[in-house]
Amino acid sequence: MAVQLIGGSGGDVPFNRTFFNVTLADLVEPKKEQAQKLTLYLVDGTTLDVCRIEDMADTYLALRAYGPGTDACDTTLHLIPYGMIYRLEISQHLSSADRMGFSWTDRRKSTAARKK
Repeated sequence: MAVQLIGGSGGDVPFNRTFFNVTLADLVEPKKEQAQKLTLYLVDGTTLDVCRIEDMADTYLALRAYGPGTDACDTTLHLIPYGMIYRLEISQHLSSADRMGFSWTDRRKSTAARKK
């Protein structure tokens, strides 16, 4: 069940592929030298601390998350439909030197590099 935004039409999701490709990069760009913690809140009550975004398809996000209560990146690949994400939290990660927060490739830069 996708979250329905006030004033939005049916089918609109608050966080989609464009958000993760463009807006997330703009939000994190000024702080790239600092570790960031990205937490996804899903409509089913699940909370995921993202360690790596693997792929951004048109309808879903493929990612790996930190295991519960650990700083180890889980080997499980999570495929999350964009409509399941209702909230994001981006914060500085100041503890544990082992946990460096999430990582992803800025699609704008990687696409430009492939065209050269």
